[in-house]
Amino acid sequence: MYVRARRRADIENALRLAQDYGLKLVLRSAAEAWRVAPALARAGVPVVLDTRDNIPSFDGLQARSDNATLLREAGATVILAGQDPGGQMNLRFEAGHAVRNGMRWDDALEAITLAPARAFGLADQVGSLEPGKRADLVIWSGDPFEFSSGAEAVFIGGQEQSRTNRMTELRDRYKTLPPKY
Repeated sequence: MYVRARRRADIENALRLAQDYGLKLVLRSAAEAWRVAPALARAGVPVVLDTRDNIPSFDGLQARSDNATLLREAGATVILAGQDPGGQMNLRFEAGHAVRNGMRWDDALEAITLAPARAFGLADQVGSLEPGKRADLVIWSGDPFEFSSGAEAVFIGGQEQSRTNRMTELRDRYKTLPPKY
């Protein structure tokens, strides 16, 4: 059961519902999850967070920048995911925000790789580099969570992918003006 529950009371209700009916629960957007972190850890409930979701609102008055850090420190499984359309493109920045707010670097990496694979039953196929798993890999020019790092090479299913796209073609075309047609 994938539940969006931001407030502590809603999170606790989702936990009770899952326990009462024997459901596997994954929480999303749990702004106040840090308030019940030990209970989430004991129940083995993964929590999907946007690390930039730290502005208090009616349905999450006690949102915190270090929500992911506090959950991890309590032993809960944290998954980082952006809420913006196309958020997967900025996933590495979600991890960078988590590290900036106290999460260990290794925990942030796991929160965007192996933790989601485990939570959704895909850990035997993806999420880590092991024999027999799908080999998806990006080689970065530096720390992948740093804004200034760029992808040097991309492998999907073990095959290197071209990094040429419409954007790079336009960049190269208009690097010197006037362009050559």
